[in-house]
Formats: sequence, structure tokens, C-alpha cells
Amino acid sequence: MSNFQKNLKVLANKYTQKYIAERTGFSQSSINNYITKSSEPSIQFLIALKNAFGICLDDFLFSDIDVENEISYDRFIGNYIVYYYNNNSYKGEVHVNLSNTLNYGVISIVKERDLDKNVVVYGTFLRSRVDAVKLLKELNAAEHRREILEIHEKSNNFYKGAILSTDQSIFIDLYNSVNEDKTFMIFNNPPSVSEYLGGVGTINTVARGREHNPCVQFMIISKKILDKPDGEIYECLKFDDFRVNFDYAIKDIIELFKRLFVDKNEISTSLTENQKMAIVQNKLEYHFNEILEANVFRFAKVSNKEDDMIYKLIREGVDV
Repeated sequence: MSNFQKNLKVLANKYTQKYIAERTGFSQSSINNYITKSSEPSIQFLIALKNAFGICLDDFLFSDIDVENEISYDRFIGNYIVYYYNNNSYKGEVHVNLSNTLNYGVISIVKERDLDKNVVVYGTFLRSRVDAVKLLKELNAAEHRREILEIHEKSNNFYKGAILSTDQSIFIDLYNSVNEDKTFMIFNNPPSVSEYLGGVGTINTVARGREHNPCVQFMIISKKILDKPDGEIYECLKFDDFRVNFDYAIKDIIELFKRLFVDKNEISTSLTENQKMAIVQNKLEYHFNEILEANVFRFAKVSNKEDDMIYKLIREGVDV
């Protein structure tokens, strides 16, 4: 039996083949075939295995590794306030009133594992910042996991799920059985063994407006209350940096104006004022469309720049 087979078998004995299949996105029969050597693993599977369990592929392929020591989630244990946008509005439009734009919540990562051996997470999502701060204080005062669960269960918007981490990322999966709603959060996992205070990431959920459609947005979780007004937090969550270089467009339009209205040439003397204005309008529309098309956000990333900015706000936050 190869090192890969032995190590995968040990991993399956600890987590089950079903669990490995769910985490890697490969079928349970494929996992079994790899263990029995009925088929060879693909590069895609090895990469998925590395990302899901944070293993070193060289060790996994060529050495007998020790997977008996579970990944420690102690640095993540605790209660976090959540900041995110109200997604009730149509097409992501926002309200002028920031109290209607920002929503809040609290998630609790506790010392408990579910049947799949995942560390359990509880969550409650709220409209009011005051209510979220009050809930966070109540949860921080709780002494036992059961108390934390009971506090969350009092809410009509209670979620339960699990956390999984790799070397690069933190994944939090939450589910509300009453509304049959599910959320999936992803955060950067800072290269540190110290206590995790929070960060900025993305959340994928279902919008609660007139159309219940899939929705993705940026969000912040923090063990401390951000000591900033709603307006500044709102700006942090936008993360759009719309910078456009107009130099070429301006030069092109100025040259066109010169040819049409200043210089005496065959074109400028033969065209009517309406025709000249139509040409200018077409040129402006061309440049505006080109600039807008080039700067439309196809996707957005939580870069180290945003991560560092939010982490600084969290460290300067208020303990409750």
C-alpha cells in the first residue's frame, strides 16, 4: 500500500469517506477507489484535499503522516458582532438613511463539535445595532455553551452551523431551519496562532426583499465593537475604488472640438451646427461607454489592503 493510500485511509477513518467527499467535492465512491487503488487520484483531487484539510502534499504522498491531532479552533472560539448591508432593496440599491442600509448580528463559535466533527457556530441576525451590542454583551457574560445556545434560540432569526479553516481561509456555514435559509461566509485566515479578533470577508445568502434571489456582499465580524459611526462602516463595506483615467478621452474630445469649431477646414465648414453637435455627442457616448465598461465590477476580492484596514479598526474597537 502506498503512502498516499495509507494516509487517505487514516484520514477517512478519522473523518469518514463521506466527510472527505463533501469537503473536497469528489464523490464518496471516488474516495473509496483511491483508498483501494481501483483508480489513481487526479491533481484536482490532491489540490482539493490540501485546501480542505490544510495538509502538505509532499508529506501526504511520500511519508506516513500523523492526522490524529485535530486542528485546534481555540483561537476562533468566542462571540463576534456582524456588520453587513440590508439586502432587501431591489438590485442592490441602498437607502440614504444608513439605519436602513446597515444590518447587524452576532455569531458564536463554541467548544462543541457536531456529528461530522465540525466546530459548531450559532448565529442571530438583527436590524438594530443597539440590539446587536446588547446581545453580544449577554453572550460574553454567558459561562457555558448551553447558555450561549439558549440565548441565540430566543431569537426568531436563529442560525446554526459549523466553521472550517485551512491555512488560507475560514469558512462558516449557517442554516436557519424555520426559514429554510442558508448562509456561507468566507474570510482570510491570518498566518498567526494568536487569538482571532475578526476580519472582513464575503457572505453568500438569499436576499429578503420582494425577490428572494441569491445575493453576495462584503461583511465584517469582530469580537470588539467598531468605534466608528455607521457612515464609516458603510463606506468600509463598499470597497469600491472607482478610479478612471480620463486623459486620453479628454485629449480626443479637445482635438475633435478644434477640428469642428476652431480650425477652418473642409469638414468644419461643410457641417451644420446640429451635425457637429451630433458628432460630439457620439464621441462623448463612445468614451463614457468605454470607461464604464472597463470599470464594471465583474467580481470583487477581499485583498490584504482591505483586510489590514478592517483589522486595524477591530484592534481599536471597544470590548464589551
